[in-house]
Amino acid sequence: MQEQAIDAATLRRWRLILGPEAAQPLAAAQPLDDADARRDAALDYLYQREHRLREQANASGTDAWQGGGGQSGHHGGRDVPEPQAVHWLGEVRDLFPRSAVETLQRDALSRYGLHGLLSDPQVLAEATPSIELVAALMAVRTSLPPEVLAEARRLVARVVADLQARLSSRVHSALGRRRRRRSSRGQGQMSDLDWSRTLRHNLRHYQSEEQVLVLERLFFRENEAQRLTWDLWLVVDQSGSMHESVIHSAVMGSIFARVRALRTHVLLFSDAVADVTGQLHAPEELLLGAQLGGGTNIGAALAHVAGQLAAPRRSVIVLITDLYEGHDEARVIAETERLVASGARVLVLAALDRRAHPDYDRDLAAQLVARGAQVAAMTPDHLVDWLAQAMQGGRPS
Repeated sequence: MQEQAIDAATLRRWRLILGPEAAQPLAAAQPLDDADARRDAALDYLYQREHRLREQANASGTDAWQGGGGQSGHHGGRDVPEPQAVHWLGEVRDLFPRSAVETLQRDALSRYGLHGLLSDPQVLAEATPSIELVAALMAVRTSLPPEVLAEARRLVARVVADLQARLSSRVHSALGRRRRRRSSRGQGQMSDLDWSRTLRHNLRHYQSEEQVLVLERLFFRENEAQRLTWDLWLVVDQSGSMHESVIHSAVMGSIFARVRALRTHVLLFSDAVADVTGQLHAPEELLLGAQLGGGTNIGAALAHVAGQLAAPRRSVIVLITDLYEGHDEARVIAETERLVASGARVLVLAALDRRAHPDYDRDLAAQLVARGAQVAAMTPDHLVDWLAQAMQGGRPS
């Protein structure tokens, strides 16, 4: 049984290496599943150019490879629309490990000349804006010519604006409702009551016969509003596998930054930690400046937050990561325990994209839960609900 499994795995690998033309000779191989079919299509999109270069070289009697980028041979060399090259980069990042991605991107840009497709702003102008496209542009932005980078900024801004339009009403509805509910319940401290404004407003309700002033509405001084403010920390893993989470986090952070009940901070981390709070007013610039890739130092990111907390009991830390720590797991556990002990609420999001893929280190997650953190995989709208519930003082479900 083990020998058959090894043979099947070997056949599968050879099928992916050799491409669709090997499907018949390797008929004994298992049919490709959906993920492998996508890998096969991504590899074929790039390496079919090698076969066509060889065919052209044989037909012309020249060397198969002369150092230039090749064009595909059918339909005038453009049987695939040019904008698909950018989508292809996003697909590759999603399907292959980092080392393979680097090889594929290097081959695409240097061996087969696909950088020519990205040198024309019209390619991006005609592309359909999408999360995947933004992620691909983030990965190759340092290779883009200035005129293409300008078009990339416009495209990223369109995607950001669309996400903001769909999510901001949800944020303001949930968190605004929380503030109104607290005010209507009269939960402010009496020492913060604005007596002058309260009396002026309620004089109309004075009942002369009983000589009673009915206080229909109470007003509190501004320091009451300040007392109700929460610190929200979005701590975002920017390693290569988390690119969509970085996109959603930047957008959500820009929306949260406009909520009066919140002081929003955003940290991006890999091996090092970067505070990008000052860029929340322009999330598209934040995204095009993000340094995707590198290691994962969750412990350092949490330690940074712990050192900055001014009011732990009115602080919420949302750690967005797959929990595959690349440095010191013991430090991650210790820093989480430290934050929870201070009174802060800690939520670990295994994913923050529209599909909420629950791909994370479950062993480390269980240890963090045992220290008082919560771990969940949720979409942005569910994060808003969780945050509103946390700020109400209850334990979110």
